[in-house]
Amino acid sequence: MSTRVSRAIAVVVLAQSLTPAGGSAQGASTPGGGWSAPAALDGCALAVGPHVVFPSEGPSVPTGPGAIVWEEDRGCATGSAGPSVDLAVAAVGRDGQATPTTAPRLPGRPGGGPAAVGASRGRIAVASPLLAGGSSPGVLLLQGRANRPLDGAGVPVPAAAGAFSLARAYLGDAALATVQPGVGIEVRVERYFRSAFERPLRIAIGPGRVSALTATMDYRSDVLVAWQQNGAIYAHMLRASGRPEPTQKVAASAANPQLQALVSDNDHGMIAWSSAEGPAGARTSVRIAFSAAGVRFSATSLVASFDDRQGAARRAGSLALMRLSSENVMLAWTAAEHGHYVVRAAPAVFAPTRPAARLSDAGAQSVLADLAPGPAGEAVALWRSTPSPGVAPDASRSELWAARTFIERHGRVGLRAPERVASAGAILAPSVAVDPASDRAVAAWLALGAHPRVEYASGPGAAGYRPRTSSGVAGSSSPWRGIAIGAAGAAVVAALTTLALRRRLRARRAGGASRGTRRRRSGRTPR
Repeated sequence: MSTRVSRAIAVVVLAQSLTPAGGSAQGASTPGGGWSAPAALDGCALAVGPHVVFPSEGPSVPTGPGAIVWEEDRGCATGSAGPSVDLAVAAVGRDGQATPTTAPRLPGRPGGGPAAVGASRGRIAVASPLLAGGSSPGVLLLQGRANRPLDGAGVPVPAAAGAFSLARAYLGDAALATVQPGVGIEVRVERYFRSAFERPLRIAIGPGRVSALTATMDYRSDVLVAWQQNGAIYAHMLRASGRPEPTQKVAASAANPQLQALVSDNDHGMIAWSSAEGPAGARTSVRIAFSAAGVRFSATSLVASFDDRQGAARRAGSLALMRLSSENVMLAWTAAEHGHYVVRAAPAVFAPTRPAARLSDAGAQSVLADLAPGPAGEAVALWRSTPSPGVAPDASRSELWAARTFIERHGRVGLRAPERVASAGAILAPSVAVDPASDRAVAAWLALGAHPRVEYASGPGAAGYRPRTSSGVAGSSSPWRGIAIGAAGAAVVAALTTLALRRRLRARRAGGASRGTRRRRSGRTPR
């Protein structure tokens, strides 16, 4: 009993007690041999970039095969007029190798890149925005296991052009947020034990374009929605219980920020964003807002502010807010320092006040592309880097780099030496995810050329890593059975401990009575 309790206390202390740090971590930016050579997926991709996803019901409990998802232009390779777009999917095995599978043809012109997450019952969920006649009919929502064809028809969801968000939660719950202009933001939730999204919940909004939108979930399937509209960042909690919550104005912000949010199981949340400031958006500021209990936001903190006339620190993927399997939260962002763009990371709670770790080479021009949590308490950061000093970031000749990073005790960010994933070339829209079955990171990106194509590579997992296996069918209520078993075990231990204490107490009483009897027999009175 004491051993189990002490271990549990140690885990809680490690996850919750971060103390100030005075230094920053920096790894040597030398090419490494851990990542596989890039491989190409056949076909002609649209210039919107791929996504890498792995379904799971916990950080180390895989429920189905992972996938690389992108949009394929079949008319490109054949020379036919106008794009004939398919949603392409390649299943990813535990060895990091991708195998293309059959995916449906999209009923219309694409309106931007698709989003994908690991969803319930070992499936992936994909949301693809579509255009028709110059206006957007909405988002097509599809699901299925990565190694099988996705549901052919999909579910059409009405939405405005551009703004939508697809999110997932700890157990495999998923949420899709879309915008009805001047009316509201609609949120559809699929629980981890369901096979379809529920009827939409609506957040009323006023007129004005929503230029950024993000949604995030906790394990209860409460959804925190944050968006930019009319010069400000707003937030709203949608409670699974149906309890109404007010819309909160968090802070002022220019349009089109990079926007990230997280909500925790202890009913606290945080929102981070990078946005333009100053005349003609010459500067970029990175800010973060922490909530009080009940997810109530009242103040914001400045993380960084710098000259950014090129807007590189406001590009897609340049800001990331990620919960690790240790329950710590990491913030990573792109900053400009001494004429160079660099990638930095810090525990989110310390980002405004403590020195941050520099992940990228100080002599290159580096822009964060993605950040993905792993099952062993780490995160994998991915960034594009232009190696020539004094040259602005150039997507047409960028190298792709990655590093495993983690939060150490005392609030420091540690990292392994960054490794080059791909040599210099025309690399766009990189994505990375970590397979909970092997702890292997898989990165995918769009390689430009005569026919744009998707390329990918995989990195090694932690030595000796072993995944946990689900105690039931993927997507079932097995996590709760595990919780119930754990609770029953704790009750048994408590009962045995109580019994042992009672026996010890009886023994002490019996011993005291025996000593009193011996004293009375010897003529002495016990005190």
